Amino acid sequence: MRERALNRTLSNATVVTMFLLQSINLKLRPTLLDLKPGTRLVSNTFDMGDWMPDEKRVIGPAGCTNWCTAMLWIVPAHVQGTWATPQGLLRIRQSFQKITGTLGTVPVTGSVMADRVTFTAASTEFSGRVDGRVIHGSNWSATRIE
Repeated sequence: MRERALNRTLSNATVVTMFLLQSINLKLRPTLLDLKPGTRLVSNTFDMGDWMPDEKRVIGPAGCTNWCTAMLWIVPAHVQGTWATPQGLLRIRQSFQKITGTLGTVPVTGSVMADRVTFTAASTEFSGRVDGRVIHGSNWSATRIE
């Protein structure tokens, strides 16, 4: 019940600031990953385990050793799954903002930043915006089939 109330409370957030222990950040992580793609998460000092921040800065006076690390995560769109494209099936495995997979039989690697997906297959770079079950690129598109 508490988790559902937290989801409702955060559902319209565009920025979430935290100064929580890593153990609490890890408990909140599934809820945070379900926020709208592009939502910014900022934490002082404590990270989110294996979800690497998109930016990390040490701030404060020279030699600062306590409470001086600021981290930013941008919630990525959920793109894991199988997508139909004119170039063949795009199968994506997602680990937070990093993606791997195949386009047909060609390996792909790339990333997701908010609703923007970018990946390389062979020497061709693809980029587009995720809009629900469709990715729109300038000269390609993909439709989720799984």
